[in-house]
Amino acid sequence: MEKIFEATEFKNIKEIIYHSAEVYARNIAFKIKHKEEKQINYEDVTYERLLKDVNKLGTAFYNMGLKAKKIAIIGKNRYEWAISHLANLLGGIVSVPLDKDLQYEELETSLIRSKADCIVFDEKLTPTIKQIQENNNTSLKNYVCMGEEEGFQSVKNLLEQGEKLLEEGKDEYLSADIDENAMNILLFTSGTTSQSKAVMLSQRNIASNIYAMQCVEDIRSTDTNIAFLPFHHIFGSTCMIMMLACGVTTVFPDGLRYIKQNLNEYQVSLFVGVPVLVEAIYKTIMKEIDKQGKTGLIKFAKGLSKFLLVFHIDVRRKLFKQIIDALGGKLRLIISGGAPADPVI
Repeated sequence: MEKIFEATEFKNIKEIIYHSAEVYARNIAFKIKHKEEKQINYEDVTYERLLKDVNKLGTAFYNMGLKAKKIAIIGKNRYEWAISHLANLLGGIVSVPLDKDLQYEELETSLIRSKADCIVFDEKLTPTIKQIQENNNTSLKNYVCMGEEEGFQSVKNLLEQGEKLLEEGKDEYLSADIDENAMNILLFTSGTTSQSKAVMLSQRNIASNIYAMQCVEDIRSTDTNIAFLPFHHIFGSTCMIMMLACGVTTVFPDGLRYIKQNLNEYQVSLFVGVPVLVEAIYKTIMKEIDKQGKTGLIKFAKGLSKFLLVFHIDVRRKLFKQIIDALGGKLRLIISGGAPADPVI
C-alpha cells in the first residue's frame, strides 16, 4: 500500500482510544444537540471525558456480569450508541450492532442467533423491546435504554454506577486484556439469501482498516465530521472510530431533510457517505445553480479551474465560494464508498 500520510498503527481499539484521549484530550470528540421545547443547547464531549464515560459504562457492564458476554446495540446514531459500542470493545465484550429498522421477526431472530445477553436500545424502540421481553424467546437477561424509560436501566444510571464502582477501586474493566484476534464484533449483513449473514470481526480487522485509511486520507484533528452513515453498519462504525483515531469532532445529523442546515449549523469540513447521499447533495446544488441561471457561468468556471490545475494553480475554493458557502463554508473532503460513484458527481 502506498503511504501518503504518516499514521501510527495500533493492534486494537483500546490502544486507539487511549492514545486519542492522551493526544487530543481537550479536543471535542462529540457535539450533542439537546432540544427542550424551543430551546436548543449543545454539549461538548472532550476526548478526555469520552474515555472516562466509556470506562464508567464498561465497569457497570462488568458489574452486571457481562464480562466476555454479548451486548446488542440498536438505535439511531447518537452518543449513547457510540459509548456502548466502545465500552464493549474496550472490555472484550462482543458487540452486536443491529439495524433499528429491522422488522420484529428479523430482530428477534438476530437476537436468538447471536445469543446476546444484553441489549442497549433507543427509547423509540421501547414497544418492540417490551414485546421481545414478554415473548422471552431470546437469551437476553439485561435491557438498557439509551434514554429514560420506566422499568428499564438507562445508560445515564449505568454511568453513575460505573463512576461509583471506579471510585471504590473496582478496576477489573480498566485492566482488561484485549485479544485483538478474537471475535469482538458480530454483525448481520443484508445478504443475498433470505436470512442475513452473521459476520465475525476482530479488533485487529478494524484497527488495521483504520490505519490503512489514515495512510491515504487527509483527515485532520481540526475537522468536523457529520455521522451520516448508520453506526450499525460496519462502514459507519469503523468510520466513527477512525474519526476518533484522528482527533476529529463528530456531530449527528437531524435527518436527510436537514443535510444543508446541519452542514451550516456545525461548519462541517468532511463526511463519509454512500453515492446516493453524495448524489442527493450534488442534485440540490445543481438545482440551485439552475434556478439562479448560473449554469453557463459554473460550466465556464469548471473549465477554467481544470485548465489552471494543469499548471498547479488551484483557485477552486475562490471560484466556487458561493457553492461552498451554501454547504457551510468549511466543507473540504467527501469520502464516498460502499458502491461505485458516478464520475460526473
